[in-house]
This record gives sequence, structure tokens and C-alpha cells, in this order.
Amino acid sequence: MWLDSARDFTEFWTHRQQIRHAVGQDTDPDPRFLTTALDTFMRALPHTLRNTDAPVGTRIQVQIDGPAGGTWTANAAEERWSLTGTTAADPAATICLDVETAWQLCTRGIQPDTALARARIDGDRDLAEAACQIVSTVY
Repeated sequence: MWLDSARDFTEFWTHRQQIRHAVGQDTDPDPRFLTTALDTFMRALPHTLRNTDAPVGTRIQVQIDGPAGGTWTANAAEERWSLTGTTAADPAATICLDVETAWQLCTRGIQPDTALARARIDGDRDLAEAACQIVSTVY
């Protein structure tokens, strides 16, 4: 049930931002809603990495800057990736994005190459590029 609710919320939120942009307004900065949207979008990270080979225990950290941001860590396990909402010790790659880049990347308002050009990346660039293939819209 939570995924259905999250899908409905992020669809409404995303379309609202697209309308705001179309009429010349910025993204709604209200952290109550932006935080929820970003957290929901980051749930797609393990699925995004499903075909990315890495040793068990490898961690990729996505950090979204700003009051509505946060840190999410994908952990490689046996034949799958999992997600935690905490900062990782010694991640193999860290991708730092601003909130505007993050939500637009997740909804394909911008392409991964654009997000990578805006990102600060520490560590393994291939892992960072794999994480930036994220698409968080639910069909």
C-alpha cells in the first residue's frame, strides 16, 4: 500500500513542479513535500543498480544537499542491492547532487550526463555513473 501512496504523491508532486516551471516559478522549496518526494525517488536506487557488478559490501552513497535533502546508501549483497538511509563509512563512490538536479534526474527532466556534469563525485566514477541512471517514476 505504501508504494501506491508514494506513487500517487510523487506523480502529483512532479506534475505540480512541471506546471510551476512552465509558468516561470521555481520548484516548490517546502521541505515537507520535497523531502518525501526525494526519499521516495531514492527507493529506486537498488533497482537501478541491479545489473551493476560489485563485491559484496560495496557501498554507493547519494547525498542530496539542502534542507530537504539527505543521504542514501546502496549496499551490494549477494546478487542484489539494498538501501539504507544512513551515511556509509568509506563508500566506494559518493555522488553529491543539489535538490533540483536530483528530482529532475529521477523523473527524467534531465539526462544522466547532465546530472553527472553537475554532480560532485568522489571515488569510483563507474559506480557513480551507474547510480545516475536512476529513474524513479512508477508505471
